[in-house]
Amino acid sequence: MSDGPVAENATRPTLGHACPPMSAATRAWLIALLGWTALLCFYDLGGGAGFEPIDCWVAQTAREMLDANDWLVPRFSGETRMQKSPGPYWAVMLVSEIRGTPVDEVSARIPNALAAIGLVAIIFWLTRRVAGDRAAVFAGFAASSSVLILWWSHRGASDLGLTTFTTLSLAALWIAVETEPPGTRRNGLLLVGYLAAGLGMLWKMPMPLVIVGAPAFFYLLLRNRWSVLANRWHLLGLLLFLLPWLPWALAVSHAEGAALAKWKVEFVDRFTGALPNVAGQQKWWFHFTYLGPMVLYCLPFTLSLPAAFVRAFRRQPGVNRNGTLFMVIWFLSLLAFFTASAGKEWRYFLPALPPLFVLLGIELAVFFDPARAVRPRLAWTLGIVLWSALPITLVAGGFGLRAWYAWRGQAELDGAYDWTDIIRQYIVAVAIIAAGFGTAAWLHLRQRRHGSFGLVVATMWVLWLWVWPRFMPLVMSQRPFIDFAQQLADTRIVPPGQHHLLRQIGTQDSRIIWYSDLRFPRLIDQLALLREQQGRRSLDYEIRRYGKEIVARLGDDEPVLFVASLGDYYLFLRDAPRELAKTGRQMPPQYLWLQSRYGREDMHFVVFGNKPPRFPAPELRIPAKWRARLATAAALRPNDAQSTDRE
Repeated sequence: MSDGPVAENATRPTLGHACPPMSAATRAWLIALLGWTALLCFYDLGGGAGFEPIDCWVAQTAREMLDANDWLVPRFSGETRMQKSPGPYWAVMLVSEIRGTPVDEVSARIPNALAAIGLVAIIFWLTRRVAGDRAAVFAGFAASSSVLILWWSHRGASDLGLTTFTTLSLAALWIAVETEPPGTRRNGLLLVGYLAAGLGMLWKMPMPLVIVGAPAFFYLLLRNRWSVLANRWHLLGLLLFLLPWLPWALAVSHAEGAALAKWKVEFVDRFTGALPNVAGQQKWWFHFTYLGPMVLYCLPFTLSLPAAFVRAFRRQPGVNRNGTLFMVIWFLSLLAFFTASAGKEWRYFLPALPPLFVLLGIELAVFFDPARAVRPRLAWTLGIVLWSALPITLVAGGFGLRAWYAWRGQAELDGAYDWTDIIRQYIVAVAIIAAGFGTAAWLHLRQRRHGSFGLVVATMWVLWLWVWPRFMPLVMSQRPFIDFAQQLADTRIVPPGQHHLLRQIGTQDSRIIWYSDLRFPRLIDQLALLREQQGRRSLDYEIRRYGKEIVARLGDDEPVLFVASLGDYYLFLRDAPRELAKTGRQMPPQYLWLQSRYGREDMHFVVFGNKPPRFPAPELRIPAKWRARLATAAALRPNDAQSTDRE
């Protein structure tokens, strides 16, 4: 990185004074940034890690909507899926149409690859308006080489698209009211901000109401900027906000009467904790869970976050202090909201991360400034600490990887890969990290600070080029689910044209549906079950309701096959006979057809039915403690159809 464009700093953008034009050197850096980011985001989209559930929910729903040529009502595994708004599905469908291919992993990942490039560009733009060209270059390259961009650009979930649209919305709104003079550009940016928030609603409603609304509200409140609301263009902006998503919401509510009740459960009950899915997230330590994504997704620049926060409160030449304070308000308001919500997942927190990269850009621009005075003794002390901590961390990572392999990796990869395959890939990754970061530290000590920063960025890029196609397929193979899906699709289990015999107990594992493309619904339709409960879910009610329905189907002459997790199957075998005995009834015959071959027990699924299979029945494999409890409960009788002698 040369000194020219980086040393250059824009005049401080202040209220009512537009930012100076971008210099030719800065424009060149931006082109290079976006070019390298595009290359990395589109790298090997068809390979790498296997799809996780959040990826499959999007990809399979898009596949079924496209097959049915129905762009209105989302459907998954033959059921109406009202959990999410359709923006991500439409994006995948559109990509597939443009490519002329069925929905596949590449089509599902391309929207996020584009969103990642857009997010890097928005971070660059916003940082430039807050702190000038130099900070923008550092913020852009820091974001491009971060775990956030590298990892999420290769996912199929909706969260990165939501993050890009809400970041664009907040950036456009703040730039409009704080750095643009009254006129066409200010009004245009206001409209862009509202439209981007509306597109965010289309991607994952109703999250932009909070993700955009909370930072905007607290900024106006704490900085006393209520006067900006006097602009009548906000009214047109509200219309643009409603335009992308409200017509769909009204149309689908008319087509599916239970939509509002489902949204209430998904959105309100998830926040309050009334949703059974999040009942286990009430422990005190969950209040600190979002420190994890902040640390992980900002790598390799996480250690600079404390200094970046401190610098945000200082008055700095060439830096708009209102801008840095807005970044702090943006982050803290979303941190408070997501922490207060009972439903917590790391991916939910992605929209809170972009302001951190703006602050990091400002901090890194100073830290890697060749003109910055440094105390040699302190610099060498920090260098020695880094060189000492780096090998310790990498060795600890190896032990952690070994623990993972013993815990679940060996069972998952049995017969396909072994420990030597994994450690070999890890050693190469360690060599890249050690050589890159170690040399970057040496360059920094030698006062070659731009080269030091550039090497950190390049190291992350090279690491990703190695890790994604070689390491990720091993540690995130999804092999147990892929293998079970392939077994399930075998015509010996369900002959062609008889897929209607399959029913899911509880919620489908989306990986099984995606990898098999067998579209079998739940035993009880989720919307019908919601209507039975008057719009409020109860886990105890649903367990009992499912148990009664399974027993009724097992006793029916009509053939039926149930797909269930091994844990749910065990609970049924344990509890159903006891509940039936209370009413003087006996357990109807049931026959095991199929069980997962790979993975720990918590990854296993089974297929069982009311008719014996047309091939030798498999033996049920369950943990010894489960077998003892079943024996105590007399759930497995001597005349059962399946054998349970082998563990």
